[in-house]
Amino acid sequence: MEQQRKAAHSGWYHETQSSQYGHLPLDPHAALVQDRFLLGLDNQLDPTLRQLLNERQKLLRASRACYEVLFPDNLSVSRTVTLSLYDRLSSALTVAQVTGVQSLCSHYAARLAPLSSPDASRESNIRQTHITQFARLLATQPTLITPSMLDQLSHVGFSTRDIVTFTQLIGFVSYQARVLAVVNGLRGRAAAVLPGFPAPEGCEQKGFSLAMLQWKSRLPEVAPETASKHQQDVLDLIAPDARSSSFYTLLVHDADALSEFSAVFNHVMQAGERPKAAWRELSAVATSKLNGCLYCAGIHGRLYLEANGNEAIIGSLFEENHRDDAVDALSKTLSDRKEAALLDAVITLTRTPERFDARQLHGLSDAGYSATQSLDILLTAALFSWSNRLIQTLGDTLNR
Repeated sequence: MEQQRKAAHSGWYHETQSSQYGHLPLDPHAALVQDRFLLGLDNQLDPTLRQLLNERQKLLRASRACYEVLFPDNLSVSRTVTLSLYDRLSSALTVAQVTGVQSLCSHYAARLAPLSSPDASRESNIRQTHITQFARLLATQPTLITPSMLDQLSHVGFSTRDIVTFTQLIGFVSYQARVLAVVNGLRGRAAAVLPGFPAPEGCEQKGFSLAMLQWKSRLPEVAPETASKHQQDVLDLIAPDARSSSFYTLLVHDADALSEFSAVFNHVMQAGERPKAAWRELSAVATSKLNGCLYCAGIHGRLYLEANGNEAIIGSLFEENHRDDAVDALSKTLSDRKEAALLDAVITLTRTPERFDARQLHGLSDAGYSATQSLDILLTAALFSWSNRLIQTLGDTLNR
């Protein structure tokens, strides 16, 4: 498939946006919004709800900083950084379209529109095809990505750093889309109205357990002793054991993106007075189960139990006779209203963010969660839509 843009209804639409999505006119002002993370949607909130978001200013600053790292106004390519601004924004638009969050589609389409598209050579077309297909698959369901797909990116000129950055930006836009879906829910509306939007593909991952697992990178890592000073500084800043972690020594190929990802992660998972809150850990487990991430589900399953979580819930989620419907089945059979409401909200936000609306928020509130706890649950689900994609794409989860 040749990637291109075509005129339609006085605007532009991306080749990856098929006719079933409709031809939305380009809004040039969508590229000029001051806050490129929340896209100004928070300004439309009731003052009380806006204050709820304002209490997360550190998280919002880190999220905005990550956006600027991944999607700067200007970008120079080199031998090791071949992922151009066009490549990045076209991929972001693909991810936005998969999530169905309309405001996000408008934003990335508006930023992409003025850029010159790649040349029409055969090599360029093949490269753009791989970029688009990879972004669409990873945004749809992380378990669809195989090691051979990373090899294909290498074959079309991606460096290891490019692959790391590419995966980071797909994960980031997946996270951004779900945060915007939550903000739209706070506004009392769904993130988009897109007739005929396709149902997401289910996950058929098996092997979930509470066992200690090992993560092994599929790509060459940065050796800490030969890393640049900036890379070493980032590793030392983000975690005491980062230099011995395959995950971090791989992600540090793009040190700036890793730094901001780590900041976002910490501001979500260590928020409030209870860093190991059971509701936050259960949200992480459920999201990871829906995305098929064995590694994250196991870690946060153990943390959930350490926070006095319900062992029966973890047992039901990790049963081998369930596949992608385990979370759905449990949400319908749980007698505990709080945990059932949590799972219901996480399912909608993870699978179909464009359909997330005030009903899920009311469900959490009616079940007894405070506004702060509800936001905790939803931000965690959004975060793990990013984190799961990094873990599953860039490495393999193995038994120790």
